[in-house]
Amino acid sequence: MSLRDDSFLTPRRSTLLTYGLLGLFALLSAGRLVESGPVPWGMIVGATVVAALGAGPVAWLARDRLPASRRGTYGRVLLVVSLPAFALLVGVLAVASDASLLSMMDAVVVGVVCGGAVALLAERTVVPERYRAEPA
Repeated sequence: MSLRDDSFLTPRRSTLLTYGLLGLFALLSAGRLVESGPVPWGMIVGATVVAALGAGPVAWLARDRLPASRRGTYGRVLLVVSLPAFALLVGVLAVASDASLLSMMDAVVVGVVCGGAVALLAERTVVPERYRAEPA
């Protein structure tokens, strides 16, 4: 049985596998944060709020107002622009707060996964059907 077999890795299983791996990655980062000493709670909360707002209301409004072809193009442009900006921001924050870059990255990983989970939970419970993503 190979991974390319359509009956083995269905879209639902793929989504669950992605969620599981993200959870394990966040758990690893949280463990390193606890082990390293004082936890940068401000960075975790800030990353959670930014991720929840970015993955939640902003994405829902874009899904409602933009056609699918334009959403894909804008998503790629946003990804290309945001990755270097994200790396620069985390580096500047690490230098400004005298924290290690690794602990700041771990805090951001934990915050982003928590924010994504909050947005996903909100989408499944309180967001109207027309704003929701297509199920896997």
